[in-house]
Amino acid sequence: MNGTRLRPLPRGSSIAVIGAGIIGTSAAFALAERGYKVTLYDRAEPGRTGPSWGNAGHVVGSGIFPLAEPGIAWSGLKMLLDPDAPLKVPPAYYAAIAPWLWRFWQSSRGDAYARSLAALTALSLGSVDETEDLWARAGIGALMRRDPALYLYESDQSYQMSLGHWDQRGEVGLRSTHLDARDIAELEPNLAPIFARGVVSHEWGIVTDPFEVVTGLFLAGQARGVLHERAKVDAIAPQGDLVTVTANGGARTFDAALVAAGVWSKTLAQSLGEPLPVEAERGYNLTYPGRAGLVGRPLVLADRGVVVTGLEPGLRLGGWTELGGIDLPPNPSRWKRMRAITDAVLPDLEGAPASEWMGHRPSMPDSVPVISRSGQSPAVFYAVGHGHYGLSQSARTARMIVELVSEAADAQHAPFGIGRFA
Repeated sequence: MNGTRLRPLPRGSSIAVIGAGIIGTSAAFALAERGYKVTLYDRAEPGRTGPSWGNAGHVVGSGIFPLAEPGIAWSGLKMLLDPDAPLKVPPAYYAAIAPWLWRFWQSSRGDAYARSLAALTALSLGSVDETEDLWARAGIGALMRRDPALYLYESDQSYQMSLGHWDQRGEVGLRSTHLDARDIAELEPNLAPIFARGVVSHEWGIVTDPFEVVTGLFLAGQARGVLHERAKVDAIAPQGDLVTVTANGGARTFDAALVAAGVWSKTLAQSLGEPLPVEAERGYNLTYPGRAGLVGRPLVLADRGVVVTGLEPGLRLGGWTELGGIDLPPNPSRWKRMRAITDAVLPDLEGAPASEWMGHRPSMPDSVPVISRSGQSPAVFYAVGHGHYGLSQSARTARMIVELVSEAADAQHAPFGIGRFA
């Protein structure tokens, strides 16, 4: 795209949005609100595939730290060898994941880590406010409430090790309140008395049900003229200043296309000859119907890599990181170990029935999503790779995409550019 003069796309232009999860539906709504003619593509009903269906339901305004932190090579190896640790790579996937892990390690070092931290901080600060604003305009503001999260530590040692992160959050204006064991017992009387210290992180929200949010945004988009094509997009191809989208054997030409298909975006980028190192980070959860009232707020079990949330579908316990691609079947031992965590933390749930779910989070090696124009075509854009924070970052991502499309604000959003992987 060297030498191409970027120009804003005028209102009324046609845009294909590929992917109807939280990122795609948010962007489709925001683009339609701005006056664009949007067609939303997905192979399934909106929100049915990917992490938009069964995630923890948190809107996190303090998620500023990349997964690839200094020292991750050693700590990651220890976690891979520990059956109860929150990071796993199935042996059958070692060869496939090796190039991504190399980038992941490189992202944990020096200036690369500093750039990722700065980008995520910029994406996180004020994100709860921005989510409230977008959802109010979409008529779904009642689906989220502000609710500080409680981080829980089972030893004073693990709490002390976390203080550097809490100090860094404080330096950028993120508020926290530190608690002792007595405070925790007063706030959450149903928890087992195993937590030595806690920290309340104030910039958080919680939704009724993440699938309900995606559905609400989809319907709000339809009310503003968004069309929906239930079809698998097989290819996108630039045609001068336009782009052709091929789905279910048919081709249509648009003024622009936004690729927001999560882990399935990689093949579309490859069709353009563009490196997009998005990897499937498989997340597991258990949902206990009718037991949401056992906790009073979002909980983060910091020593176990698990979050606990009371949602309309029930009490949901989820998390962990399994880098296993999209083709391998779920590992039942992960749910078994999560049940053991539930029994240890919430004794009232021991033996209770729970539904099991596994979804694919789209994760970048530096934890920074690609929110960017393609390097191969001025008519192709990306919104991919939000990892654990798709719900949290969706409103801001939608605004950034509108700015890229309507204002050609590429320089403003350079830290999120796909060009960093060239």
